Amino acid sequence: MEKRWKQGLSAVLVAAGTIGVLVPGTASAAEPAPIKWTACRPGGIEQCGKLTVPLDWSKPTGAKTEIYVARVPANDQARKLGSLTFNPGGPGGAGASIFAAGLADQVFPGYRERYDLVSFDPRGTGSSTALNCGPVLRPGVPVFPKNQAEYDAMVASSRATGEQCLKQHGDLMRNLDTRTVARDMDAIRAALGEDKLDFIGLSYGSYLGTTYAQLFPRRVGRMVLDGIVDHAQGSKRFMLDEAREMEDTFDRFAAWCDKDADCALHGQDVGAVWDKLTAKADKTPLPVPDHAPVTGDTMRLTLPTLLPRTDFFGDPWSALAEGIAKAVKGDGSLFASTSYLANYETAYAAVSCMDFPGELKGYADAKARLARAKAVAPRVGAAVEGWVMAAACSGWPVKPSNPWQPTPVKDAPPILITSTTHDPATPVSNAYGLARQLRGSRLLVADAVGHTAYLNAACARDVIGRFLLDGQLPPRRSTCS
Repeated sequence: MEKRWKQGLSAVLVAAGTIGVLVPGTASAAEPAPIKWTACRPGGIEQCGKLTVPLDWSKPTGAKTEIYVARVPANDQARKLGSLTFNPGGPGGAGASIFAAGLADQVFPGYRERYDLVSFDPRGTGSSTALNCGPVLRPGVPVFPKNQAEYDAMVASSRATGEQCLKQHGDLMRNLDTRTVARDMDAIRAALGEDKLDFIGLSYGSYLGTTYAQLFPRRVGRMVLDGIVDHAQGSKRFMLDEAREMEDTFDRFAAWCDKDADCALHGQDVGAVWDKLTAKADKTPLPVPDHAPVTGDTMRLTLPTLLPRTDFFGDPWSALAEGIAKAVKGDGSLFASTSYLANYETAYAAVSCMDFPGELKGYADAKARLARAKAVAPRVGAAVEGWVMAAACSGWPVKPSNPWQPTPVKDAPPILITSTTHDPATPVSNAYGLARQLRGSRLLVADAVGHTAYLNAACARDVIGRFLLDGQLPPRRSTCS
């Protein structure tokens, strides 16, 4: 739920039996030692360090793992408000690596006057104790099965990936769920010497923040959740809501191409070009050097990456149009590098299968879901993240530790929830659903197209800034444009 905005950024660059019950607001282990900071890179202002935490929080004196943390100190240390912790999404978004690369001021311009900017690579990712056992969806394996044999092949691939990862990483893989990462985040807060967690989480990061607020409501400071993942919705609604919005966004992309001469497909019927291109690639995949051939499904599974806009870092629609135009001429390189097929690391699946399982009950169930997606989104169909997770988790050998369920929060201070009206990755319906679960929360919906309000609406950035910097919250149900 994070890759599609991270593409733009790169251009400018559990169950109680598994992890133990934690009473909200109580410590899960002894207070961690302060982080030993060193320069992330020669001459840089960014500071990096590692925090050692329990591998399994229900066994605080047992095996350990390391969390990579990056901090960019506030310019005005005398007047700073504290530390603002950021999670870019995912599951598995490596925020510390983004900050360590020197991009913090580009992500949050103006915030470093009053905050130390902090982020971390969640366990299993980036420069933390890493888990990587190959791509989530492997080339040559059916993703949208058309019969029982293809479904069985998809399940077998999922199981093989998971079993290989268990063999390589064992208990780390069993302890990657969101509740565990929320406890890691509280350990970071304590190591920073902060009484409260000020936090902004985008996309999947919104669910991480919600989980933290449920576990530690009295430790929540100023919290912004943007591009909402509603854990109450379940796997079927997750996929279908995304499919509807992704279809709408494809239509908006086509309309933009029709109006804007800068679009590489200007003057063409974009939908017809896409349909013809993917159908042709189904029969004759495009060869790409040093990469598996680009099939129609490879192309379809770039839509969850490239259709959701992130205007803050540059509009990916131009790249998508250019990629389609080149693919028509035989160059499928864009699709080879941005598709969910063959590119997404195992940590993404390991977390997703813990918290967002596909809940597939067999081929008949899969067939029905694919048909339903096609009915609500004739062109896009199930080429959305909700189906990616279902396919990746179809044979996963580790049982979900925190399956779909509401995440009510009662005792935290008001939390700011934000969304755009047209977000194909995390539809606005998620934001309305979460607002009903977070007592006292404030909801801001920006009239904009794209994934997250912060990255696509200046008016939302203004509201978020007033809250994080001045503590000023909007009315309970607000809109902006």
